[in-house]
Amino acid sequence: MMKTKRMMYITMLVAISILFHLIESMIPLPLPIPGFKLGIANIVGLVALYMYDAKIMFTVNFMRVILASLMRGILFAPGFWLSLCGVLLSSGAAIIAKRYTPMTIFGVSCASAAFHVIGQMIAVTILYSQFLMGALLPILLLLSIPTGLFTGFMAKQVLNRIQTER
Repeated sequence: MMKTKRMMYITMLVAISILFHLIESMIPLPLPIPGFKLGIANIVGLVALYMYDAKIMFTVNFMRVILASLMRGILFAPGFWLSLCGVLLSSGAAIIAKRYTPMTIFGVSCASAAFHVIGQMIAVTILYSQFLMGALLPILLLLSIPTGLFTGFMAKQVLNRIQTER
């Protein structure tokens, strides 16, 4: 029975992250900076990392990118590769930061946000041979701090509520 319950929770995390990913793509942002997003779908990835483990976080994030891209009709399009590169690098950074540093969830989230930007810049450079986009890297890295703090705060709130209900 516990395996079924665990699988149900993981499936719900994937579904919620897909929903957040799709909603985030519809939110107009006041900053006209290419590549800037709030990263609300990453809240679910952090929750998966802290509730379960690194493998579950990778599974949730990878499934989110695949299924949301499929739903939006951009599977294997440039937007898919940008998202995939960003999520793979950010997930790896979050796992390393949680496992090997004394960072709190806020630091882990900021590291994840920063490496998501770096992953997307690597993908842009490879896909488009566009090195000038790298000029946006300092701005996007600076913006990853408040978005990472926001994501970490929201993930912390979710984890607190889950633990009080258990």
